[in-house]
Amino acid sequence: MDLIDQLVSDWAREWPELDLGAMQIVGRIMRLGRSFHDEANALLGQHGLTYSEFDLLATLRRMGRPYAQTPSQLQASVVLTSGALTACMNRLERKGLIARSGAAGDRRKRLASLTPAGLALVEQLAEARFGLAERQVQQIDQAARDDLRRLLKALGG
Repeated sequence: MDLIDQLVSDWAREWPELDLGAMQIVGRIMRLGRSFHDEANALLGQHGLTYSEFDLLATLRRMGRPYAQTPSQLQASVVLTSGALTACMNRLERKGLIARSGAAGDRRKRLASLTPAGLALVEQLAEARFGLAERQVQQIDQAARDDLRRLLKALGG
């Protein structure tokens, strides 16, 4: 019996009329999400990055050469508010992982691009990050993975 089973058992005992089915699913997704996020943060933290910083670097890398985007383009591809995106880009620029160029007067039009150090780091970490994801689901066979991808997509994930 795990924590979710215990919570369901407690609620069933104390409030038997409560429908617990959906919460069992959502509770497990939330626990897994937190666990997976914590593991990814630990991996990235070993290299001095937060998950948001890696996400931004990875977005630049996956967009292809010249590995450059405007803040507006990046905003459409990362899960960060405008202010958080600016702060993240400032940190990455200070670390020498991105450079910004272009319209000096309008920061929204300045391109953010990977530096050689940023490109090398994101490529190294992308392989490690994808490897971590593989280890996180290794106990699930391919058919179950296909079903899970389909079900999670149906939930909007």
